[in-house]
Amino acid sequence: MNAPAPTSHALLIVDDHPVYREALGEALSKDFAPLGIDVKTASNASEGMSLVSESSQSWLVLLDVLMPGLSGLAGIKVFKSMPNVAHVVSISGLDADVWEPRAVAAGSTLFLSKNNTSAVIFKKIYGLYNGVQGQNVPNPLSTQSEYRLTQRQLEVLTLISMGHPNKIIADLLDIKEQTVKIHINQIFKELRVFNRTQAVLKAQKLLLTATPPQA
Repeated sequence: MNAPAPTSHALLIVDDHPVYREALGEALSKDFAPLGIDVKTASNASEGMSLVSESSQSWLVLLDVLMPGLSGLAGIKVFKSMPNVAHVVSISGLDADVWEPRAVAAGSTLFLSKNNTSAVIFKKIYGLYNGVQGQNVPNPLSTQSEYRLTQRQLEVLTLISMGHPNKIIADLLDIKEQTVKIHINQIFKELRVFNRTQAVLKAQKLLLTATPPQA
């Protein structure tokens, strides 16, 4: 009997606290198993990078911001530089108002608080695979493009194309307005444009934005 084929997507939890890491890993494994997504854990960044580099799967890395060894903003950048890492999601018990903008600027798609339940964490991560709020947002995990925009940046881009200002975008996505500005700067840099109008026109040409829902 042939062994089952490996799944194409996987989630890696990197956290140095064994009780939290294993509890979250067990909970998310149960949640993601029906979706065919493997969940692995690592106690440090080096162990996590070995797991990712030895696999051909597309990875989403849930990375604790503060750990011994490689961590923080440097850890985010290293994982983001790996070719089969589609998203890095930062998780921490640190002050979100201080660390979320820093994490996003370093390349994190999302910043999650450890105060969240595993159900909330699952919902946030699940949104990166399937789009959030029911919008048909293109998914970088399955969309090949020379423009490496994160799922969150695609969501921001879609809302920009619908004419929403930064404050409304922040409210809709439940993030800080400063974080929206950071995402927009990253979008401009990635698309090689200088303003919102140019970004929208290029996104429409490349079919990067979702079609706004019909009234």
